[in-house]
Amino acid sequence: MAEGDIPLNPPRPVYLVHGPELLLREEALAEISQAVLDPGLADFNEDRFEAGQTSVPEVVAAAQMLPIMAERRLVILRDVGKIKADALKPLAEYLTDPSPSTTLVLEAEKVDMRRAPFPQIKKIGAVVDCKAPYENRLPGWIQNRVRNMGRRIDPGAAQFLASYTGANLSTLAAELEKAAIYAGNGVIDIEAVSETVGAGRVHTVFELTDALGDRRPAAALKALSTLLDAGEAPLKIQAIIVRHYRMLWKASGARGGDLARTLGVAPFLAKKLAAQVRRYGEEELSDSFRRFAQVDLDLKGGASSPRRTLEDEVLMLSRRKPVKKPTVGAKKAGGPSPGRSPSW
Repeated sequence: MAEGDIPLNPPRPVYLVHGPELLLREEALAEISQAVLDPGLADFNEDRFEAGQTSVPEVVAAAQMLPIMAERRLVILRDVGKIKADALKPLAEYLTDPSPSTTLVLEAEKVDMRRAPFPQIKKIGAVVDCKAPYENRLPGWIQNRVRNMGRRIDPGAAQFLASYTGANLSTLAAELEKAAIYAGNGVIDIEAVSETVGAGRVHTVFELTDALGDRRPAAALKALSTLLDAGEAPLKIQAIIVRHYRMLWKASGARGGDLARTLGVAPFLAKKLAAQVRRYGEEELSDSFRRFAQVDLDLKGGASSPRRTLEDEVLMLSRRKPVKKPTVGAKKAGGPSPGRSPSW
């Protein structure tokens, strides 16, 4: 969901705001609230309910009330996905003839779109899907968010934030806000990100991925040790490594053209990936992802020594010698599809 994607002119009688990204759900609720309510009369015309703390008939009764000295009321029911199907029947009945002066918003992390009243919402209201963008679109999401702030961000800084945080938009937005404050009125650059994410971590992450891509085991181990000693979580480091090799895999399958545009990365990183992928064999890249799956399980399962687990992985990735270099545009067997992320 991008800002401006919610149909609000005029406000719909009902919205379903759902999806795994809490940040996007919160921002969608705020955007709907701003469009529906008169700020000076909001206290009189807004009701918020939590599933499990109120009954559905109470929500329906609130939705049927008339606004006070305003055009519309706003009624929000959160965590609607936790309510059993039978208990939702009053909502389904209400939506057959909703109040013309009320906007009802149902919010949830996950809902079954096959059961009532959710199919009705598509017909008379709007469904707001709050999913994080795919990883190759995260830098663009960051750029767009910064533009909405009336600011500018250096492409390299946007790329690092995307790689460092992954698709955790709440973390990404928090880091971006800190970097924006540090940068003052200027461009949010790599220095601002480096200082706010953690002294030296920005460059150390780049050192780790560069050393792995260039097959320099000593440098890779040194960068890994620096990150771990600085308190970086092993699972976050693992996620950064996996994302880098996912980009290498996609670069190996690119069919000419603008590699930066194809991968959704900054030109400097596309150039670097094009050089690094030549050092890896096709079978190696495929095998790497099978290794990643096992390391991920080990780390989440409470490996006795996460440091040793990551050290072994880094050595495996950087020391192996390529047997068969991938050909640009060649069809590959095994490994993750360049168009989607692996299941882990």
